Amino acid sequence: MGDVRTLPSDAAKSCPDRRGLASGAMITLPFPAKVLWPNGRTRNVRWRNAEFQKHKQWAYNATLSALPRCFKWNGEPIKLRYTVTPKGATRRAIDRDNAIAAMKAYQDGIAQAMKVDDSAFAVPEIEFAKPMGIGGIEVAL
Repeated sequence: MGDVRTLPSDAAKSCPDRRGLASGAMITLPFPAKVLWPNGRTRNVRWRNAEFQKHKQWAYNATLSALPRCFKWNGEPIKLRYTVTPKGATRRAIDRDNAIAAMKAYQDGIAQAMKVDDSAFAVPEIEFAKPMGIGGIEVAL
């Protein structure tokens, strides 16, 4: 038979459920590559897929480091809140719907780390910060 490991009683008490995580877990990710945005067209599908997988892996690794090891989803819709900091001087304002679409790779990586299907997510909230430097994305879980 396999080795069965149990948590000590104090560890079981300290492990938050999904609601306990929502108030504090935050991950920071790079600004999505141009090809991941709906208007960022490319004929090179391999390049787009490689960028998608790279961004998905970044989100997966960041989420694993932010989650407690004993995390278990409680079945409620998971609300993600993105704070988008655009790169330096942008020529155009970013649309909310395009920003949500560009975050798909990140959402897939987060879902994989949480061991849930990405249909478990509610429609994410998007906030925009002032453009600066190389930009970035902060995700509140």
